[in-house]
Amino acid sequence: MIIRMLISIVSYFILMYLSVNLLGLFVRGLFPDPKLDELKKDTKFEFLKHEIEHSQRANVWTNITALILNIIYFYLLIHFWNIGVVIAVLIIMAGRLPDLLWDIRHGRKTDPKLMKHNALYYISAFLPWLAFPVLYFSLYNLELNNDFYDQKKYSFYNNTYCRINRRNLSEIKK
Repeated sequence: MIIRMLISIVSYFILMYLSVNLLGLFVRGLFPDPKLDELKKDTKFEFLKHEIEHSQRANVWTNITALILNIIYFYLLIHFWNIGVVIAVLIIMAGRLPDLLWDIRHGRKTDPKLMKHNALYYISAFLPWLAFPVLYFSLYNLELNNDFYDQKKYSFYNNTYCRINRRNLSEIKK
C-alpha cells in the first residue's frame, strides 16, 4: 500500500511536469504575442520586421512539433498504461489551461493576487488535486489487470480453447 502510494506520488509529479510543459508548448504557439503584431506595423526598420516574421514562422513549426509530441505522449500513455492515466493527464492539463492563457494574455507569469478569484480560478486550482486519486486508482487497476494478461494463463486458455474448437470441428465433419 505504501509503495503504491509512493509510486503514485512520483508518477503524479512526473506526469504533471511533462503535461504542463507539453501543454504550454502547444498553447503558446496557438496564441501569438499581440505586441509583436503592433511592433511590426509601427516599426520603420526592415530588419525588425524580418525578425518578427521569422519568429512567427518559428511559432508555426513549434506548434506543429508540439502537436506531434502531444499525440505521441497520449499514445504512449495509453499503450504502456491505461485510459485512466490519460484522464488524469487531461485533468492536469485542464487545470493548468486558464493560468496559461492568463500568462499569454498578460505577458508575465501568473500572479494569484492579480487574477480574478471567480469560480474558474477555484476549479482550476482544484483540478490537479483531483487528478491524483484518478491516477492512483488507474495505476492500481493496471496492476490488478496485469494478472489477467499473464502470458502463461493466456496461452493456457488460448490452447485449451483451440483444442475444444478443433474437437468440435472434427465432430461436426463426421
